[in-house]
Amino acid sequence: MHKNETIDNISPELLEDCAQLVKANSIQGNKLNNLDIVYTPWSNLRKTAAMDVGQVGFHNPKLVKTVRVEKRINEVVNRLNKTKVERTPDLKGERESYNAAERAERKAFLREKKRREELARIEKDKQAELRSYKGLMVADKMTSNKDIASKGKSLQELEEDFM
Repeated sequence: MHKNETIDNISPELLEDCAQLVKANSIQGNKLNNLDIVYTPWSNLRKTAAMDVGQVGFHNPKLVKTVRVEKRINEVVNRLNKTKVERTPDLKGERESYNAAERAERKAFLREKKRREELARIEKDKQAELRSYKGLMVADKMTSNKDIASKGKSLQELEEDFM
C-alpha cells in the first residue's frame, strides 16, 4: 500500500482480485465454494514455535477482516496471472531505504518545527521588547534641574516652550 493508505481504504475491486488469487492458489480453498478469506495487517500476525506450519494467530482480533468468495472466477485469475512478474526482492535493502526515507522525512519535519519555534520565539521577544519600559527611561534623553539652570532658562520659560 502507498503512504497514508489503510487497510480500510482498499477498493472492493482490488480486494476481490486478491481474494480470487488466494482462492486459486490454495489447495483446499480452490475446491470449495463460499469461502471466507481472512486478511489483516502484517503487524497483527502472531506466530509462535508451538504452531503448525502455515498456522498463524492474531494479536488483535478486531483488526482481522474477512471477504467472502462465492466461487472461482477464471477470467480474473487468468488476467492476473498474465501480468504476473517473478522477482527476488532485496528485502533488507528495501527496508533500509524505506527507513532512511522515513528518517529523512522526520528530520525535515523536526527541522521545520524547530525553525517555526525559533521564529515564534524571536517574534515573542520582539513583542515583549515593545511592551517593556526598558527603553523609556534612558539617561541621554533625561534633563535635570541642574541642566535647565545651566542653559539659563527658567522653569516657566521651559514649560511655555513645552506647550
